[in-house]
Amino acid sequence: MANTGLGEGHEKTATGASAYQNDGLRDTDVLASPSLTNMVERGLMNGVVPITINRYDESDRNNPITGNCCVRPNGTIGSTKEIYVDVGTVALDGMFFTVGSGSVFDIAATTNLHTTHGSTAIANPSGADEEAIMLVVVDPREPSNVALVYGSFVDTSTGVYPQSPSAHLDRQTVVLASMRIGKGSSNPVVLSIEDKRTFLRPGPIPLSTIEHSDGSENNLRNDFVAGYNAANLPITDLGVLFARNPAGFHAGTVAGSGQTHLFFQSDQTLGPGNGGAYQLTPVHRQAMKQIAYSGALTINYPATGATDLRFSPILSPDPGASATYLLDIHAHDGASRSVNKRLIQGIDYTITSTQISVVAPSTAGVSGASTLDIRYTHAGY
Repeated sequence: MANTGLGEGHEKTATGASAYQNDGLRDTDVLASPSLTNMVERGLMNGVVPITINRYDESDRNNPITGNCCVRPNGTIGSTKEIYVDVGTVALDGMFFTVGSGSVFDIAATTNLHTTHGSTAIANPSGADEEAIMLVVVDPREPSNVALVYGSFVDTSTGVYPQSPSAHLDRQTVVLASMRIGKGSSNPVVLSIEDKRTFLRPGPIPLSTIEHSDGSENNLRNDFVAGYNAANLPITDLGVLFARNPAGFHAGTVAGSGQTHLFFQSDQTLGPGNGGAYQLTPVHRQAMKQIAYSGALTINYPATGATDLRFSPILSPDPGASATYLLDIHAHDGASRSVNKRLIQGIDYTITSTQISVVAPSTAGVSGASTLDIRYTHAGY
């Protein structure tokens, strides 16, 4: 759908994709209350989650008239009393629901009515100009997590426009569509379907590096903005994700210094750890490799050779008198087990930012060794 987008229901109307739609947010469009209440709900992180929108290789990822809880007619507008609510995912009150089904919803049946109507289905009006508004809302109390709620009929020939119902606003909700309902031959029929969905894009989520008003890059604190009253972190039961340059996070060697990385602020104190701020990335992982050992050896990294390491070992955050890498090397002679010794970093082998230099077995006191077991910590690169 090259010329459309998921937000078409609010941003443009009467295109080839949704020719039966009249509401919108353009000048001269009709603005109905569900467009506004959905935006309030969106502020509570309630909305349709378009799972496939990040699949950039799929031509239908932006299609506004299929999938993602789209409401569409089964048959011809003006003569049908059936709709489809396509299957999709909705975030509601911090939970995630599969909404809709492959079956039709009959607007004249009581099965999917909102609880406010009890068992009273919407009537077929007596006058040809009588219309009412019916909303298709997300309601986890009902089958397929969908409920229909309708308002009163009015005679539109007098210049009166039907009002949207509001019974669904007694709790957090998402309106999927607003429909005008009118007189049919024996049942009420759908005269229009207005897309009212609002969306929560499922990533990517941008985070920028924090820089304080004094120019420092640090953890969250309560005086970001000069001249303001101090803020109140930590706040009980509140955790905060943020990004910063890890340099200076603690006194030791800090992974990722000079870059932007992810941190979490807990609810007990400000500053590093102890219920305060914790560094989440780079994520440290473990790796092990066995390398044949018969003489002095140079092991390069990151590299993919048989005697190389694929990832770069990281420095210890608590190095002591000299820089120490999170890496251990054991020399042994395999199954005979007559030789098995842990080599000493800085004596039996030395490390730079790109390679490890291991002395010969005799120099390391492991004559007869045939294999090095290398265990190291890396950050995935």
